[in-house]
Amino acid sequence: MPSGQSSVVGITGASGYLGGSLATLLRSQGHKVVEFRRPGTADEVANARHLDLSESFAAGSFSGLDSLVLAAWDLRETNSASAWTKNVEGTRRVVKAALDEGVKRVVFVSSMSAYFGTRQDYGLMKLAVERTVLEAGQVAVRPGLVYGGAAGGMTLTLSRLARLPLIPVFRRASLFTAHVDDVIGAVSRLAVAEAPVSGVVGLAEATRVPFETIMREIAHAVGSSSRLISVPWQPLLAALRIAERMGVPLPVRSDSLLGLVRPATKLPGSDTIARLGLSFRPFPEGLGGLVYPS
Repeated sequence: MPSGQSSVVGITGASGYLGGSLATLLRSQGHKVVEFRRPGTADEVANARHLDLSESFAAGSFSGLDSLVLAAWDLRETNSASAWTKNVEGTRRVVKAALDEGVKRVVFVSSMSAYFGTRQDYGLMKLAVERTVLEAGQVAVRPGLVYGGAAGGMTLTLSRLARLPLIPVFRRASLFTAHVDDVIGAVSRLAVAEAPVSGVVGLAEATRVPFETIMREIAHAVGSSSRLISVPWQPLLAALRIAERMGVPLPVRSDSLLGLVRPATKLPGSDTIARLGLSFRPFPEGLGGLVYPS
């Protein structure tokens, strides 16, 4: 759309870490934001609409939008089949309905766990939605480990691990990282860009960071003096899976551990990143400003 023209942007998952930060940024840029929230939470926000990935939604739910950012994903579901039905099939229905109702641009927030060869359920589900988005000529973004602002997502999980008496780290594991401000800046550009973009775009700094370095810096940020200890991930993965089958509450899921020890090794869409002039600060720049729940 023409430069300087305001847009109407819908955001699913607007109450989450990335979605909420994106909504704030877009409003500050003069765009109108329509937040999609679960029933029971939408009434608190102006211009909000109800949306639950596990339920049907009314015709016209996406009318009047120029673009739609899909940031909703329910991580509470532990059953793989149920998670697939809710997240994959639910998001696919949203994509189809939005395009049928005239939305011109869809930006799907995927993950760096979504790469060909992943064994992680989360990554496989994200890949499945990516296929639908790409077949429609739209764009999927794969943020790295997102940090900054009020800690959320995997960084929040890692901040809790950093408070353990001994902090587990895994040798040879390394991750792409991205500050939340850089990620939402990139997503906002893609959502309202004058020239539409399609394909898969990785949103992260180009150099992977050793997991041990990440945990050391997060521990420092949360004021933890705990010692880092290298552990073999295979026995830990097996132990987590046994505990999950027994219903034991855990600080991290076995599926999330797979994402840490078998991460993506390539950053897709570097040409698009260069063409749009996007940049991502190196880790741990901006980590010190993190707000961590106690």
